[in-house]
Amino acid sequence: MKTLIELYDPAHPVKNILAALIFKPEVLIFIGLKGSLTDRVQSLVERLLRRKGIEAELRFMETDLKDGNRVVRMLEQITWEHADCVFEISGGPDLLLALVGHFCALRGVPQLYKDVDSQELVWITSEGERREPLVLPKLGISDLLLAYGARLERTDHYYPDLGDAAQEACIGRICQVFLRFLEEWPHVSVWFQYVCRNAAEEDRGYDCLEVSEKRDGRVNMLLRQFKNLDVFYALQKAGAIHDLAIDSRRIHFRFENTDIRRLLTNQGVWLELCTYLSAAQTGGFDDLVMSAVIGWDYENKANYPQNEIDVVLLKGIRALFISCKTSITKRSPYDLYEIKTLCERFGGDMAQAVLITADNCLNTNHSLYIRAREMGIVILDINTIKKGNLGRELLKIAAGRYYFPEQEKTKNG
Repeated sequence: MKTLIELYDPAHPVKNILAALIFKPEVLIFIGLKGSLTDRVQSLVERLLRRKGIEAELRFMETDLKDGNRVVRMLEQITWEHADCVFEISGGPDLLLALVGHFCALRGVPQLYKDVDSQELVWITSEGERREPLVLPKLGISDLLLAYGARLERTDHYYPDLGDAAQEACIGRICQVFLRFLEEWPHVSVWFQYVCRNAAEEDRGYDCLEVSEKRDGRVNMLLRQFKNLDVFYALQKAGAIHDLAIDSRRIHFRFENTDIRRLLTNQGVWLELCTYLSAAQTGGFDDLVMSAVIGWDYENKANYPQNEIDVVLLKGIRALFISCKTSITKRSPYDLYEIKTLCERFGGDMAQAVLITADNCLNTNHSLYIRAREMGIVILDINTIKKGNLGRELLKIAAGRYYFPEQEKTKNG
């Protein structure tokens, strides 16, 4: 394609550049309403396109819909200079779309429409309408954030390297132990923190993997918060610890490795890990990240707000922004507002906010569940997790095939 003309829509920065990523034109012209194509917008568009290997000549043109004749003259000038152009009409102000559609019909200029929902490209030419499959370009989470003027600063907490298959399998087994001992897990983490206290601040301390802790008053007080000591044997079976020996005087074991040691002393990471691994094991997501710290302003490197999002998943151009809450017993709607706001800010209308909890939300905090449904936030609770359906449900959400339980009954009824 020689020249692509894109009607710029500020509400959909990712959709604005999809056709360019697909066709890789030599010249790319953005037409937007007056004030929409600021220097910052132009800079972000160019950064993203160059990052994805698009070297097209870029032009940005603004217009005012108060004078329709002036708009038409601008379109005539563009089509005279670029006789081989195609207008991309998937978005933009309604009046501008109407003017462009009428102009193209009269002049025989081809138009292109992207139907993301049905995954089709629709060509509108003087010869009629033609459809073909829409193959979306591969985007990453960093690309999505850049389109919205943000960036992935870092991953917070301890982020394990899941590139090792054996390590990932071990962490997956520990996730199952975590789910089995949900009520006790906060005490388990505190206990591990206590026995690892000498390595709390120094990385080199994590090289010491063997623990032989005398069962003094403090240790026994912590152990009394456990229902029993089965959690230790479960962790040994999972491969997290080895050489376990427990008697009335001492508890001895050896951690599998420093990564596992760090994770077992981190109470808040396990529901995130369960979610991340469940999504990764489906093989259906294009990009995944957990404990993501996102900066709001891509260009301001000194002072700008940041937010942490527990898990972000991307499939095509649809992102899931996920908040993981082990318990929602005392959670308020403000937790919902937070993830909803971040979802809209960094993912737009194609993104979906999700809350994952280890509680039975229908019984524990039904009012929060109802409020979430009203806000369009999907809650997946312990029932979904324990059935092993978490990854599949997340894929359904990303594909737009998820139904709230009440909707499912209506659909099937």
